[in-house]
Amino acid sequence: MLRPQYDRLAAKNYAEEYALSPNVQEYPYYKNDDCANFVSQVLKAGGMEEMGNKWDDLNSWFCRTSEEKALKKVAITWRAARYFMRHWGNENGMGANRAHNFYKITPEEAIANFSFIYNTLQVGDVVQYGKPFPYHTQVIHNKVFNPFMGQYDLFMAQHTANRINVSLYGYILKLLGKGNIYIYLYKL
Repeated sequence: MLRPQYDRLAAKNYAEEYALSPNVQEYPYYKNDDCANFVSQVLKAGGMEEMGNKWDDLNSWFCRTSEEKALKKVAITWRAARYFMRHWGNENGMGANRAHNFYKITPEEAIANFSFIYNTLQVGDVVQYGKPFPYHTQVIHNKVFNPFMGQYDLFMAQHTANRINVSLYGYILKLLGKGNIYIYLYKL
């Protein structure tokens, strides 16, 4: 399958515009559980093609409503972190593997290999956290030097707790020693 060109600048611009104030004109907003929905919007803004028309099919990924309660018009892979992984990555052999690369690592491995993560991932790529199934989804909107950490860092945008400029390195540090947590990296 020929992959569309992913416009990372368009994804970045969308993430930064709507991280703190959701785009309720075009999309539903799930106040207490919106992270995958927001990241899917970012991917769509970057040119990722919607596909399928069955809301519960792992090969489908779409949103055709702005109504929060019209769940059958929004693919579960668009709005739910675990099913997002099953579409863009893989869960124990179940997945569409739509991302170019998909990695599963522990927080300890992430900190030890952060330079690999920094050099591999780009603006518009996605990070999830799971125990072991994904419970949170973020998108990279910036790569710059982080003076608080004294190193280069990836900065994330997210919903549910609507935030921007979340240090990936700092976020992962807080997960160390928590046990049975995984980080999922999506290179789009």
